[in-house]
Amino acid sequence: MKKIITFLFVLLVTAASVSAVDLTVTGGFPGNVWNNNSPDYKMTEIGTTGIYMLEKTLPAGTYEFKVFYSGTWNGATSGDNRVVVLDAEKTVKFYAKDDAGTIRFYADAQQIYVIGAAVGGWSAGDVKLMTNSATDATYTADVVAGDYKIVVKDKNNNIVWNDITPNNKDVPGTGNFTLKLDFATFVVTTTANNEPEPSLSSLSDSYIFVGADPATATWYNANATFQTENFHNKNLGSVTAPIFLGGEIKTAPVLTGTVTVKMFYQIDDLTVNELVLPFNETASGKSKWKSTAGTNVFTGASLVNGNTYSLKVWFNATDGTSTLWDSNNMANYVASFTYDVGTSVAGQSAVVNRIFTSENTITAELKGVANVQLFNIAGQLLQNQLVDGSFEMQVKSGVYILKVAGESFKVVVK
Repeated sequence: MKKIITFLFVLLVTAASVSAVDLTVTGGFPGNVWNNNSPDYKMTEIGTTGIYMLEKTLPAGTYEFKVFYSGTWNGATSGDNRVVVLDAEKTVKFYAKDDAGTIRFYADAQQIYVIGAAVGGWSAGDVKLMTNSATDATYTADVVAGDYKIVVKDKNNNIVWNDITPNNKDVPGTGNFTLKLDFATFVVTTTANNEPEPSLSSLSDSYIFVGADPATATWYNANATFQTENFHNKNLGSVTAPIFLGGEIKTAPVLTGTVTVKMFYQIDDLTVNELVLPFNETASGKSKWKSTAGTNVFTGASLVNGNTYSLKVWFNATDGTSTLWDSNNMANYVASFTYDVGTSVAGQSAVVNRIFTSENTITAELKGVANVQLFNIAGQLLQNQLVDGSFEMQVKSGVYILKVAGESFKVVVK
């Protein structure tokens, strides 16, 4: 029996010695000066946790350091020397753990950061400084659903990605959260301080209006079905004045202050333009976003009189993590028009308010009674009548001359 007990004891001691590692904090410290085997800077395991710690009282100064397997220059993760800056004498705790041959390490006096989609992005300018206490580092703020890492910087101000969290962590929703690193355990937690706001889940009920004022504009369906006409495949006819465009769409669930909604438009393959749709109201579990005025789509575009163009419209919404599109199955909502701005004197005429075409119909809106004549491009008279207020005639595609009280207007019908 004694032999069996002694044998088991030897096995336990041997197993414990195999799991332990010999780590040294190495750097420009008093009594160290990059000695990778200094007895005064050897780390001690915290119980049997696999986490090692060294506590040293250091005078004010800037200290570069790394943690190595004692007597070697091996183990530390990539990056240049880490830095601790002390404004006054301070007791500093260094922590480390062996992760399958890689040493992960930091100090409680070190600057520690959060970076990632949850806090604004993955570039160096997106890092957020955490607040250190005696036991942990925390970052509390309004964040969005997404992943993140906790990182440090080396002496060259470059991000060191894997000293603390080799794998990304996750924020499950949008809202106010506390992200915390516990020094003595390397454990990172993500805690909501209130009910997290859910992620953007749907984009629906989109409309497009043509006109400067949404109250008097002509509204068309995009993906909704409450208007009489669809914008997609609509021929807006011959336009002799700028097209003003706006839109409306809904997002769900109701999200406050974290969503950006945009409407995009493009004439043929010219520049893509975007309009931010402002928040309008909340109803039935959705947020409505709506243009307050139409935008002149001809601004900045060089168009040719008599040519027919496509006008493409689509939408998107993002909460910083999720981005949804309403783009008619990636084909966009596409209407057409013939650019005839400046080819007539409508608006300057004493008798004509407006001339336009739609679905092979020429329409002239008059200011009173006038004689109207319609000719084809060969000069053949097609219509001659006295009109009070409005003239309308259905024709084939082609170029026509419309004479109103002796004034001539070129009209292109596609």
